[in-house]
Amino acid sequence: MNEHGYSSVEDIVLGALKQEFGSIHQAMDEKMVQEKIDNSKKLYELAVAEYRINQSAHNYNILITAMLSLQYWNQKRARFFSITEDF
Repeated sequence: MNEHGYSSVEDIVLGALKQEFGSIHQAMDEKMVQEKIDNSKKLYELAVAEYRINQSAHNYNILITAMLSLQYWNQKRARFFSITEDF
């Protein structure tokens, strides 16, 4: 565990997400964020199903990855598209 209480797997996953997409406070396009949330939910459901069948270290790490991804994308700020313009 590091000083934040994360394991090395968690550090790697969160670091990769932040490197690729920025912190959760850096807004991204709403459509992309929603797409990532939907994909993260699918990954999470698959990971849970696999872990229920086989509680291996590999499946545990995939489950941790899926949970962190879902958490990251659900907390990610989104830029909302507006059809009105400020004049």
